[in-house]
Amino acid sequence: MSNASFSSLIYRIIGKPERWHDEYIVEMMEQYLDEEDVFDDPSNLTELAAGDHILSRIQQGNAALNAFNTLLDKSRFKMIILDDKLSPLYHNQIAEGLFSRLQDPANPPSLKPELVKLINNAPEANKTNKNNILMALDFRDENNEQVYLRSISSAVKERNSPTQFHILMVLDRDHADLQLNAELISLYKLTEREQTVVLGLIHGNSIKQISENSFITENTVKTHLKSIFNKTRTNSQGALISLILTHESQVLDSYFESDISTASPIAQNENDRELTLASGVTIAYCDYGPKDGRPIVVFHSGFGSRLSIPPDYVEICERTNRRLIIPDRPGIGKTKYIEGHPDQWNEQLNEFIAQLELDQYDVLGSVISCQMALSFAAQADDKLQKLILTCPVIINEDSHAQYFTEILAPAARYVRLSPSFAKEVYILWLKSVTLNLDAHYPLMLQESIGSAERDYFAADNMIQRLTNAFKEGARQSLDGILNEMVFCMTPLNLDLSKFETPIEVWYGTEDKRITREGVEKIYSEFPNCTLNIKEGYSEHLYYPLLEEIIA
Repeated sequence: MSNASFSSLIYRIIGKPERWHDEYIVEMMEQYLDEEDVFDDPSNLTELAAGDHILSRIQQGNAALNAFNTLLDKSRFKMIILDDKLSPLYHNQIAEGLFSRLQDPANPPSLKPELVKLINNAPEANKTNKNNILMALDFRDENNEQVYLRSISSAVKERNSPTQFHILMVLDRDHADLQLNAELISLYKLTEREQTVVLGLIHGNSIKQISENSFITENTVKTHLKSIFNKTRTNSQGALISLILTHESQVLDSYFESDISTASPIAQNENDRELTLASGVTIAYCDYGPKDGRPIVVFHSGFGSRLSIPPDYVEICERTNRRLIIPDRPGIGKTKYIEGHPDQWNEQLNEFIAQLELDQYDVLGSVISCQMALSFAAQADDKLQKLILTCPVIINEDSHAQYFTEILAPAARYVRLSPSFAKEVYILWLKSVTLNLDAHYPLMLQESIGSAERDYFAADNMIQRLTNAFKEGARQSLDGILNEMVFCMTPLNLDLSKFETPIEVWYGTEDKRITREGVEKIYSEFPNCTLNIKEGYSEHLYYPLLEEIIA
């Protein structure tokens, strides 16, 4: 497989996006930076050459291929992935024998002519099958197992990228013990016994065999089967098996169909507002709490800013008499990206605040957006009363970057090296995360929350709330977050001794982005700063401690 083909495909098929970033991009960057002493000297190595070199390593690396295999090998299927010309792109390890059998002996690795003909004549291939049901081909593997076909149109519009992918699949009997995926169980509300019956049917067991294996009577199996038919709206074992296998294979669809820039429009939220500036730019925002409450303008660090709010915000705002105004910055959710953002954001936000007729207000920044909040506060007038920073990440001077940890440490290095190349690398990571947000983003959140806040995130469906907010914003544009990332990793070079705005800093000791030593060192440089250290909290402490923070 060529580098170009693999690069195109890897955008869509990533097993663990956090590993894709931590183990591949970061490791490649660190390795290259350590090897090339001349890397910081633009006269010795051009930006383009550096980018090509590192991206080539990423695309060729065994680690990336292993990530690909991790995804496919966890499937119930042996899989062979073909492009729109039916040329094999990849197959998982458990499909090695299947791949050999399906090749044309006279022209490997091309498929056998009779199989090519079957695929071309299949409803999925000519798009008459609107529901894209998993189709059984008139073809068997070496173990006489049925070969199935799914065809998936690619919504990712990139040069030289396939317009359609075809997946040949065969049930792997060695993976018969794999459970049904959680989404399917939830969708059809299947009980444990019903799941057992479904799994038995999928893997070719008769009602009698399911009865014997499950230690229940055949009549009980039939009762479960009747309930399953009702829940899934099927009326035969064949229809049920087709439905289940189609759903399971559709888990892969999000890896192929994701296209952040062309996804469905964002839904209206009851707190949504819009404000149009004199330039014609429209800023989307949410307005929470009493209208006469003390205003606080909130900067969030990720997509869907205006929706990132704790579930009990109504009561919190009432008790604290706080009005929370949360704008989606350009390209970060419902506000459309504005060319040049965030360079003109301070001016736009000043106009935004003036139109809202706020006589006095505070500003709250969260994680990376603290850099933007600090930049705004440095030029704000005396209407700004206080700057609140939660788990703040800022770089006022180059030396501050030494306190960063995990993904921020290399991010600061390659932004310093080349902002445009940093965007290219960050695009890889953002796409890998957004390709299957419902599967991956909750896991990333779970792994980042602190010990003292776990109960909070386990309640009120908080993980899913944040996933939904991130997902909504991610559908709009990569440009906003990419340009803000570069801005937030670039030193502000402010004279902090002249910084007059009072600052409150809230830091969680289990924040994985910046060290406690760094927080204490950086904020000791401000003349009017209060530091609040919270044991056991993470970079998400804004949510469980909102009332205490804004009171």
